[in-house]
Amino acid sequence: MLSALDDGVGSVLAKIRDLGQEENTLVVFFSDNGGPTAQTSSQNGSLRGFKAQTWEGGVRVPFLMQWKGRIPAGQVDDRPVIQLDIHPTALAAAGVSIDPAWKLDGVNLLPYATGENKSAPHESLYWRFGDQMALRHGDWKLVKARDSDGVQLHKLNDDIGEKANLAASQLEKLKQLTAVWNAWNATLVEPKWDQVNRGKAGKGKKKAK
Repeated sequence: MLSALDDGVGSVLAKIRDLGQEENTLVVFFSDNGGPTAQTSSQNGSLRGFKAQTWEGGVRVPFLMQWKGRIPAGQVDDRPVIQLDIHPTALAAAGVSIDPAWKLDGVNLLPYATGENKSAPHESLYWRFGDQMALRHGDWKLVKARDSDGVQLHKLNDDIGEKANLAASQLEKLKQLTAVWNAWNATLVEPKWDQVNRGKAGKGKKKAK
């Protein structure tokens, strides 16, 4: 599958090059989630967790951008971004003015990719996935994953593997980030699907005679 992916990406980029459209094309490549489950022998290196979890192994993925003549080549940027940024970035690349009334969740990444904006694209990044959640706020992360014992607090720049739970020793930070996530969550609709109900689906049904 990895070999086929490489071939496919190569074919697309080669066609863009053949058409002479590299300077007119913004290319974005990213994975939709972290590595598959442990049962499939997936390895996420030092990252904890896998696909369908809110640990870094489930949400931290490769993210690449290319626009010949517009984005400098060969640079690496460790400022966190999210797939929601693709929408406003594509609109900006196409010359479309973004109306604040649209309330887009992402941000235009072009000023960050070109070096025009040196600040962080996001103060916070949020996840809500069934009964799991996560908040990335600076270097801090508040997380409740499927296999975690309640909500945990981690300092990612010191502990990228999310091994040391600081919730008990950093109560003020825990309260602060909980309030930030709750305020964001209050703006959303109630979940229409969750892992608990998914597990209950089909239970209690009688077999057809």
